[in-house]
Amino acid sequence: MANPPLWQSLRVRLLAMMVVMILGVAIIGIWLENRADMAALQRQAQDEAALVASLVHAGMDDTRDLSAEFAALAKQPLLSRLLIVEQGRVVESSGPFNGQLLADLNSKVWLPAVALDKEPHSYASDSQSLFVFPFADDGRYLLLWFDTQPSADTQFANRIRLLGLALVVVIVAGIAFYVVSQRLLNDPLNILVAVLQRRIKGERQARVPALGTHELGQLGHWLNQTMDSEDAALEALRLSNLEGEDQKARFLRIFKVMPDLVTVTVLDDGTLVDVNENWVKTTGWPKQEAIGKTATQLGLWLDPADREKLLGQIRDNLLHAARIQFQSRWGDKIEAEASGCVFEEQGKRYLLLSLRDISDRLRKERDLHLLAQVVEVSLDGVMITDASQSILAVNSAFTAITGFSADDVVGHTPRVLSSGYQERQFYQRMWQQIHIQGMWQGEIWNKRKSGEIYPQWLSIRSVKDDDGQVLHYVAVFSDITDRKAAEARIAFLAYHDPLTGLPNRTWLVDKCENAISQARQQQHMLALVYLDLDRFKSVNDSLGHDIGDALLNEVVKRIKPLCMADELLSRQGGDEFLILLPNIENCRRVEMLVERILAVMSEPFSVGGHRLWVSTSIGVSVFPEDGDNAAQLLRKADTALYHAKDSGRSTFSFFARDMDKNLTERLQMEAALKEAIGTEQLQLYYQPQVLISTGQVVGVEALMRWQSPELGSVSPGRFIPLAEETGLIMPLGAWCLEEACRQLAQWRQLGFNGLMAVNISVRQILRADFFDLLEEVLAQSAIPADRLELELTESLMMDNVEASLEVVQRLKGLDVSLAIDDFGTGYSSLSYLKRFAVDCLKIDQSFIRGLREDNQQARSLIRAIVQMAHNLELNVVAEGVETPEQLAILTAEEVDVAQGYYLGKPMPASEVEVILRSQGVTLRVNEKG
Repeated sequence: MANPPLWQSLRVRLLAMMVVMILGVAIIGIWLENRADMAALQRQAQDEAALVASLVHAGMDDTRDLSAEFAALAKQPLLSRLLIVEQGRVVESSGPFNGQLLADLNSKVWLPAVALDKEPHSYASDSQSLFVFPFADDGRYLLLWFDTQPSADTQFANRIRLLGLALVVVIVAGIAFYVVSQRLLNDPLNILVAVLQRRIKGERQARVPALGTHELGQLGHWLNQTMDSEDAALEALRLSNLEGEDQKARFLRIFKVMPDLVTVTVLDDGTLVDVNENWVKTTGWPKQEAIGKTATQLGLWLDPADREKLLGQIRDNLLHAARIQFQSRWGDKIEAEASGCVFEEQGKRYLLLSLRDISDRLRKERDLHLLAQVVEVSLDGVMITDASQSILAVNSAFTAITGFSADDVVGHTPRVLSSGYQERQFYQRMWQQIHIQGMWQGEIWNKRKSGEIYPQWLSIRSVKDDDGQVLHYVAVFSDITDRKAAEARIAFLAYHDPLTGLPNRTWLVDKCENAISQARQQQHMLALVYLDLDRFKSVNDSLGHDIGDALLNEVVKRIKPLCMADELLSRQGGDEFLILLPNIENCRRVEMLVERILAVMSEPFSVGGHRLWVSTSIGVSVFPEDGDNAAQLLRKADTALYHAKDSGRSTFSFFARDMDKNLTERLQMEAALKEAIGTEQLQLYYQPQVLISTGQVVGVEALMRWQSPELGSVSPGRFIPLAEETGLIMPLGAWCLEEACRQLAQWRQLGFNGLMAVNISVRQILRADFFDLLEEVLAQSAIPADRLELELTESLMMDNVEASLEVVQRLKGLDVSLAIDDFGTGYSSLSYLKRFAVDCLKIDQSFIRGLREDNQQARSLIRAIVQMAHNLELNVVAEGVETPEQLAILTAEEVDVAQGYYLGKPMPASEVEVILRSQGVTLRVNEKG
């Protein structure tokens, strides 16, 4: 490189720059120094003016000769102007101002706003000073102007002096700068230039020597660092080029053997530039045939538009995991995942595409998806954890069972479900089995999100890889709360009554056997109390089992509080209950208990809107007198119970030895009664009902009689209750109704127009098929329905008021006559009598039996019943009339009809016909009777 002109030299430029800078500094210094000198001269002039003014003023105070003084003052060298002012007008001046007003001089001289008072004043400007002095006492003022500006000659001389001084400074500074710059700047620059020239010539080891710590020294250090970095970069580039060559060779090897199908195509038209070996194997096209053609020409695309769709997914020259489908040369469909990039080489754009066959993976994904769906819809909870037991996934059943959502538990361990119910040893044994056998299943108690502890049936299985390392744990569980409850319920029902929750017969028998063993060892007594509800079957039949079940629970509520803590109340079944008293000293405790039971049972029950009266009969057996095992005590308590029922119900009986005989007779009677139904052993007898006012027979009551070949003549008081209890009353009552209606039909052919009264059991009349039977009997016998009178006992009707009302309404719908039998023994009220809409009241014979002239109470009672019945437009029938006195009283009390042994005992139909024929003509009774 040629040396540059001198004026372009950096050193010359720096020197010139330094000279200019020094010269500029000198000029500025001269200007500042001149200003300072001028200011000093001006201050000096001002001080001299002030001194002169003071002397002038002092001199004028001593004389009145102003003109002489004025003329002398005017000659002062510094004084530029002098005025004497009197009353604001110039009287003496050194210029043409005499006679002018002071105020008019502003435009002609420098005149500030002066103060004319008794004090002297001074004023100064850049070039002048003004002094104002008052005279002693005549009102005049002396104004003196002094020029304080240095003269032009003085100023010029001062500037020449300063300029010479500045020139000397510039020359000295320039010489010093040259010497210093030559040492500190030129020599280091020459060294730097020399090193760079060597570097340019290829001398890579050339470096700048140490030049000091100044800036050029640092520059040399930085230049060395730059050259080091350049050398390192060149070395790295060299190595990179070598590595690039290796990578290129390696890429070509990988390209050939990659498991994916790899192609390089021209981006614009899709022409194949290169393919790897797997592409050839999969597609079936040899490389030499494929290169230069497009995939469309080779028939690889199922749809030619698929390539454009694929290119549309390229973003920023990259393609990632795009799903495509193509086919091989043989037509095999292949699903693949495409990834690649767009690159440019020699101005042409290419697409490098890697196709991964995912057909097997998609098939597995579909299988996994199907499996996931099966798991998701499973009713069992599923939980999957990793090897460290961190929860990874749960299904919807897990959430439904536990209350925990996936967000609640994922990332946590199954400890969030722990109830604390099992001890640590339980979990240790469980995990030990999982580690050894790979699975565990069993019952476990866990906790829901709500805090509720519940039972699970849990199965845990470990999932391992090919090396036997645990990857996951899969837990499948079901909520067995319902199953446990069912098991508990089954266990409970095995020993308890499902309706009342009381222990059942099995439980009581077990307890009774244990109690007997203890009683035998400790030599004390125990008792077994057997209870049966009276007329409960009528409630069940009339009001339904729901009301019956509710009534049983109400009975338990009354009886259970009466039992002591060690006494066991159980339900035997149906309407029967047992009470075990395991430790008694005597029978007094038993008597107290049963008396209290009878008392609480005598009160009406309110169930389902119905007011019901249900009493109980009780039988008692005692260990050791009545048996030495539970079976014997049960049998004998049952025997005592039947004895209580036979004794009139709503009472209790202790077992006695003769009761066994009664029980045997009862069983024998039941068997005989079953055989008697439908045979000639059973007959109907008829008792006349006489109209008191005329003495004529206006009706008969059908009464059942049984003549057994084994038992002889059996009283209705014995076999009718037995039939009620055993259910034989149904066929027995049906036979009685059919036979009575058949007989009335025969008598009507003889001209008898009276009533046929038939007793009907409430259990019979509340059966759903009773009305079918009644209509059938009326149709077969062809008798008017109002000639048939059905008698229902007052107490049984009041036990089931609502059901009885419904039955009465249906009977009245058939126009059948109704009578309340045994009136006065129940609890009927006027409102119920009116609602029942019956036709007749039959006064119970217990009221008639005590009827005498001297028994006014009985007579008053009869009178009240008659008056009440007549007010309700009911006929009154008196049963059990056995004396003329009773008939006379009934006649006096206006009873309508009488019935009893005095008027006619129950008799066969043939004897009744004789009575009817003896009357000559049959009385026709009114519509009420």
